[in-house]
Amino acid sequence: MTTAQVFSTTRLFDGLPYSEVNQLLYTLRSRTIVQGQYIFNTGQEATCLYLLQDGLVKVSYTTPDGEARILKICESGDIFGELFLGAYRLRIGQAQAMTDCTLYGLGEEDLKFIMQRYPQISLNFMRHLVDSQRHTLARMHVLQRADAKSRLLGTLLHLSRTMCCQGGSYFTLNPSISQQDIADMTGLNRSTVSSLINRLREEGILGGTGRYLTIDVELIADALWDEGFELLE
Repeated sequence: MTTAQVFSTTRLFDGLPYSEVNQLLYTLRSRTIVQGQYIFNTGQEATCLYLLQDGLVKVSYTTPDGEARILKICESGDIFGELFLGAYRLRIGQAQAMTDCTLYGLGEEDLKFIMQRYPQISLNFMRHLVDSQRHTLARMHVLQRADAKSRLLGTLLHLSRTMCCQGGSYFTLNPSISQQDIADMTGLNRSTVSSLINRLREEGILGGTGRYLTIDVELIADALWDEGFELLE
């Protein structure tokens, strides 16, 4: 799949012809980031947002007591680092490559030019920000109210919805996303996550072996709905 094909399916460029996406990307410069490298760090001046062409990136922050909390995991076609447009221009978290990645940086002047030339992108970007806020509120709802099992299921459903499936389907999580990463997203420790995954595999809600985790998206959504977590839909 070409670069333009990757981004033509992303929300930001929804409604733009393939040729226009290709022309737009031609004006931007790509960067290659190796696994483990930080793209930006807490306290660094925020100068752009990023378009991820390929690979996985985790965006996280560190709590005052030194614990990592993953806010989101991005894959090919995703946007991250959007908050550089706000009043506060210092990063409050960090972004790290989970695999080797290729990405584009989009500064404020670049974004302004693109939005003026392609008004549809302005609407798409606003929709993206609104959806991101809704996902954040949904996760906060679960983390504040749910027990450990529901927190884990909610996190897995969130990953499925954002990385794969909007309807009922089976989804195999990218093995580069470790149980520690899942723990950092749920606010649980790794041993609890490992124990819960084994139990949920025995119950048939999860499948796969080792690092390969298969998720029954529809079954998890129904279980969470029964527990009163309809915001995850």
